[in-house]
Amino acid sequence: MFSWLEAHQLNIMLGLSSVCVVVGIMALLTRSIPKKRKRALAHLEFAAGILLYSDRLAYVYHGISGDTAYHMVRISNFLVFFMTISVVHSFNLYLADLCRNEMELNTVPMRLRIVEIICAVGWLMVVISQFTGLYYYFDENNAYQRGPGFIICYIIPFLALLFQLSVIIQYVKRLNLYISVPLLLFTVFPMVASIFQAFFYGVSLTNMAIVGMGIVLYAFAISELNEKLEKAQLRELDDAHKRSLSLRRSFEQLTKTVVNALDERGGFRKGHSLRVAAYSREIAGELGMDDRECFRVYYSAALHDIGYITLPDSLMGKSGRLTGSEEKMLRKLPEVTKKLLSQLEEQPYLKTAALYHTERYDGKGYPEGLQGEAIPLTARIVAVADAYDEMTSYKEGRDPLAQGKVRELLKEGAGREYDPKIVDIMIRMIDRDTDYLMRETDEENVDESDRYDLTKVSAMHFDEYKQIVSDGLKLSKEYLKVKFEARPDEGFDKKKSIPAIVLFDSLDTCVHRTESSIRNLKYFEFGEIWMDGHTICTSARDIKAKVSEKDVLEEAEGNVWITYEIEAVNLKDHVRLSINSPYISAQVTVALPDATRFVYLGLTGEHCSVRKIHVKEVSLNTEDAPISRIAPEVNYFTRKDGDIPNVEVDGYREAYTPGLPVADGMRIFFRTQTLPMASLVHHCAYVLLYSSEDGNVGGKGYREYACIRLDGDDATDEGEGKNKLIVHKSSEFAGWDYWKKKNSKGLDYEIDFSRRKNRIRFTTENAGISLDCTTVLPYDAEDVLVALTGDLCTLMDIRIRT
Repeated sequence: MFSWLEAHQLNIMLGLSSVCVVVGIMALLTRSIPKKRKRALAHLEFAAGILLYSDRLAYVYHGISGDTAYHMVRISNFLVFFMTISVVHSFNLYLADLCRNEMELNTVPMRLRIVEIICAVGWLMVVISQFTGLYYYFDENNAYQRGPGFIICYIIPFLALLFQLSVIIQYVKRLNLYISVPLLLFTVFPMVASIFQAFFYGVSLTNMAIVGMGIVLYAFAISELNEKLEKAQLRELDDAHKRSLSLRRSFEQLTKTVVNALDERGGFRKGHSLRVAAYSREIAGELGMDDRECFRVYYSAALHDIGYITLPDSLMGKSGRLTGSEEKMLRKLPEVTKKLLSQLEEQPYLKTAALYHTERYDGKGYPEGLQGEAIPLTARIVAVADAYDEMTSYKEGRDPLAQGKVRELLKEGAGREYDPKIVDIMIRMIDRDTDYLMRETDEENVDESDRYDLTKVSAMHFDEYKQIVSDGLKLSKEYLKVKFEARPDEGFDKKKSIPAIVLFDSLDTCVHRTESSIRNLKYFEFGEIWMDGHTICTSARDIKAKVSEKDVLEEAEGNVWITYEIEAVNLKDHVRLSINSPYISAQVTVALPDATRFVYLGLTGEHCSVRKIHVKEVSLNTEDAPISRIAPEVNYFTRKDGDIPNVEVDGYREAYTPGLPVADGMRIFFRTQTLPMASLVHHCAYVLLYSSEDGNVGGKGYREYACIRLDGDDATDEGEGKNKLIVHKSSEFAGWDYWKKKNSKGLDYEIDFSRRKNRIRFTTENAGISLDCTTVLPYDAEDVLVALTGDLCTLMDIRIRT
């Protein structure tokens, strides 16, 4: 190792000295380093460069005769010893600046001041050595020889580095790694090299170590500054982000304040503009817009009706027929709104929806009669969102329309009033909203006390019977358990002032009393059951109750709290319900009109209070305790079984035909008829392509590829296939009402299949709608099966031909 260094040290010295000079220049040009530290670092690098180059010259002219060699060897050796002290002194200046600025010390430590004195002594000793030969001398051959006091030239810088090292160690925790590591290396590494230097004469280990650590010191200084700059930049970005969020929040709060005030004044119902904005933002996200674009769509939608503030009070919220002048005034609103929002020069996007959301996709809208994609995308989005909110909000004389009806109206308007692509997205949003949350809520329209969620409240009070009924709890094949305490109000008959249960079905899971609500939300009441076992059969086929009184020694006097426990379960077209209290035990069986409706349980009462309400659902095997039928099973089959048994689908994809392997040339014939409760377009038959290990839908290893409704919609649930569905309406198709009517009477279908490798195609046509669906399967899809399913329909006389 040392022999290699000795052989190549001249080249190493030249390279390192050149690097030091370059680094020194770069240090002077670096603006981000504090001035004093920059000067100290540049001085250190230049001194180190001169030190090493002089050391190289000393080796070059060592033992050479001649006047030039005579002078060069003496000058170079003087510079070597002098610049060694200069490097230590520069490092001391660098360290002193760190103490003041990075370590945050009030004064420079005394040890560093002592180092300044040591350096001064060191320089003086170098000068004295020139005349006394204390450190070195030259023999008759012009060769360098160590003097009697040679060891002193090592002790002086060594002692200075020890003092500097003690300061670094004391305050190292105040420094980051980019500063502390090079400081430690600069002090320790040369000292270690000096020890080796004493034993290996002829190799400048100490000088090369000092120069090398000087370069490392600059590299780490730059790295530390880069980190500081990066942190500062991140802080600035964070501050800018916070300022942006603050401005956005302020803008949002201001927008909400303005649009809420507008909605209340304009008779739009509170929250209309913000709901439209929320729906629009979701549609924009579905279209693949980024956060910035979605943000713009949201606020453009929120302010789309801002022009209404210019209308006179007599016209705001007017429900009757408009006069000609009033209609002209309304048609001018987009231009008025544009002028209002154009004043916001920094947000030109805000006026887009306000100006163009009244355009129609077929070009028959206003103000400019734009057609198709000539209408700005934001305006097309807001047009659909606005129409949806109009349909799903409370209006004078009507409640929100049923989801299915809204779906149909949007579908009918696609291509005429609305962009078909955006309507498709809105319909997918509707289909995902199984709890009908995307609408004007009851809390926004009526007093909050009129609605109770038994899973969230712990107490209720009832005055007149059915004046208040809790939100419905859905009954299923899982056992629902409800436990509570009740007591009658003071001054009322204890036997009559008790809780009761209402069994019903409605789109919003609530009991309704007005004709419009009953009609629009499909409210259907099965019956009422009182906590004493008495029943009222409203629209159920039959209700039977078996009540057993318990042996109680003495009935409690006064208004005491009585504990009631209710268990309820729904299996197909029957409900079983049990009631237990300290006084009675009742077993109630309800025969529903059929199995197509949901059943909800609502809690009500008359002049009584209820507390400590607790609701839970328990999974039990209902096959071990089947419901005893009190009425025959109802089905709506009008044809006999074909090759496979008939299937009645009482809810969305609740039943399926057995899976059949898809073969090229395969044909399926069947008759379908919607059930009496069906009222929507998507209440029809579906064609399902899938695979599973056991051949069952939803079975082990289930994979769904396509689920196509025969009304022409793709209802695939997280499918793994790629579907291309072509829907054509012939002249026979006279509208969706016509199509629903044909389905209610019954339609005969023929579905033709073809298969080529991983492509399956099927076609069918009926009631003026023809479907052509091609599904591209994953390459690992094997044993693909087809099954029929649907929603509120029967599948009869199913025959297969291959």
